[in-house]
Amino acid sequence: MKWLKENSFLAGLLAVTLIAAGGLSYFLCQSWTEYVAASDSYKAAINKLHSLQNKVPYPSEANYNALKVGLDDYREKVNAYRDKLSKMEFPLDAKVTPQMFQDNLRTAVNGIKEKATASNVKLPEKFYLGFERYQSEPPSPQAAPQLNREMRVIESLVNKLVEYKVESIGDPKRAPLPQEGSAAPSPAAAGNKNQPPEKGSPVLFRYPLEISFTAEQSKFRVAFNAMLGSSQFIIVRSVAILNTSPEGPSRSKAAEQTPAAAAANPFAQAGGATDAPPSMKVVFGRELVKSNLSLEIIDFVELPASKN
Repeated sequence: MKWLKENSFLAGLLAVTLIAAGGLSYFLCQSWTEYVAASDSYKAAINKLHSLQNKVPYPSEANYNALKVGLDDYREKVNAYRDKLSKMEFPLDAKVTPQMFQDNLRTAVNGIKEKATASNVKLPEKFYLGFERYQSEPPSPQAAPQLNREMRVIESLVNKLVEYKVESIGDPKRAPLPQEGSAAPSPAAAGNKNQPPEKGSPVLFRYPLEISFTAEQSKFRVAFNAMLGSSQFIIVRSVAILNTSPEGPSRSKAAEQTPAAAAANPFAQAGGATDAPPSMKVVFGRELVKSNLSLEIIDFVELPASKN
């Protein structure tokens, strides 16, 4: 303390030097921190630039324009494919009411019965296109449009069978639609074409259907091909075919010959013996086949038009 009083100038100079050194150290540390941050940012920018340069295609203006042209072309192809799919299914009439559906169903069933009678095609006694439930009760308003479209599809398939004069047609068996249950269907399933489907929702719906009929072999092939040529997109899941004559005629019966046939046989001998072979009963080609088709009616969800 005595030295400081005797050398006040040096003491002041020393204090000023220490303060200046502390300030310089502070500014030096702060500058170094800013330098390190700037250096790291620069290195990150350099790495990002190298990453972009190594990408294919490089995000230049020319490549961006080429990518945009490719996206526009892809969008046009998707829209064209969507339009093509929309033409492969019966249109959905959202204005169909429950009463209109019942009237349309009754008219379709009566028309098929009249055509079947004229063509000698047998139908079940309580034939109602698989919609027996709605013979006496109307559907819900939300289910009526979907039921009407499904009914039109089944009607067209049965009409093709009647047109080719098959032997008989069984009552179609259909699975209930989602709209027929108590749970509210999704916008896509309800036929709301203006509201886009939720994320992760399906792009199509499958409606199982079974149709059975009996026909001659030749008519079965023609009728089956005609059903596949329907304007509705239909998937054939399985085809079960059963011959109505699974067993051939017994050899003993084939060898039997009536007296009238023996008299008419010019090769018959006096003792009833004959050198000619007995008349054979032709079986192949005359038997009927009963087929059971397991089908799926496909309903494509109509997506909203893409925006540029």
